[in-house]
This record gives sequence, structure tokens and C-alpha cells, in this order.
Amino acid sequence: MFKAGKKYFKSSEELVSMLLGLAIMVVVVSLIFNFIQRKKGTVEIPGASDITLSEEAIKQKQEDENSYTVVKGDNLWKIAEKKYNDGYAWSKIAKANNLKNASILYAGQKLKMPVIEKTAVVEKTNTITAATTTNTTIEQGTDYKVVRNDNLWKIAVNAYGDGYKWVNIWKENKAIIPHAGLLEIGMTIKIPKL
Repeated sequence: MFKAGKKYFKSSEELVSMLLGLAIMVVVVSLIFNFIQRKKGTVEIPGASDITLSEEAIKQKQEDENSYTVVKGDNLWKIAEKKYNDGYAWSKIAKANNLKNASILYAGQKLKMPVIEKTAVVEKTNTITAATTTNTTIEQGTDYKVVRNDNLWKIAVNAYGDGYKWVNIWKENKAIIPHAGLLEIGMTIKIPKL
């Protein structure tokens, strides 16, 4: 038999080379097959799923919504702005988590997020006037009538949830507000959309 094999292969080196080449081909084909198998996935069609969540899964989802995992660079103000669009809610987060020092947070720390009621728009007309409470939400893209004790910071907090956006309101109304600190009671200003 070896003589017959010698007839097809001139040396044993050719036989070894052929076997190595065959092994490499098997490895390459199996890698390609595995790659194709991994690319195959399931396509989910919205509304066609018959998966039902168990009570445990629902409870876990609610816990995830009512909690926040601290990441590097976070502080309570940033977290309150992310979750509630109101940095001043940081004190409620600190209270809900019994934090002794609110300025010390650790990456990976889980915080309970308290339920905070959002205030509704008092009046949905083209001109919005502040209500007696200071937490009135102002709709963007409307006119706003200035009331006593208003300033651009308070108006920006009520319209955008961020006092630093007062500059946008001032730029939009520079024609009637020559200086940012000169608001007059009763004047109507535009609240731009962002």
C-alpha cells in the first residue's frame, strides 16, 4: 500500500502538506459555519410576541424604574436632572436613600428613586400666566405673562426644567427686555421651543 501511495505522492513531505492543508480547510469551514450561525437570529415582530411576564419580572422592572445605578462622575444634582428634569429634586433622592453625606456617591451604588409628582400646565392658551404656586409648568412655544416675583431663571426652570436656559428666553425677547434683570409685571414674553 505504501508503494501505491508513493505512486500518487512523490515524497512524504507532500503527504504531510496535503494533510495540513486539509486540516486548515476544515478549521476555516467550521469558523465560517459558526459565524453564519451566530448571525442568524430571531426577528421580533411587534405585537406578535406571546411572551408573558411573570410577577417576578414585573416586580423587577418596577424596581429598575424606581432605582438608579450611579456611574462615574454622577452627583445627586445630575441624577435628579436625568430622572426628573429638576436638579432641585436631589434633596428628595438624598432623603429617600438616608444619605448622611449627599456629596459622596460611589460608582455602582444603587439609589432608590422617590416618586415625585409632576406639576401640570395651569392654562393651555396662547398666553400662559403663572398660577399662585411657584411650580407651574410653562409650555414651550407660547407667550407668557410676567407676574410678581418672576425672573428669567424661574421662568426657564418652569419652561425647560433648567434655569440655565434663561439665556434662550432673553435672546428671544431682547427687543422688549433690554437687560436680563428688568422684567415688568404684566409684560408678555415669548417662550421659545428648544
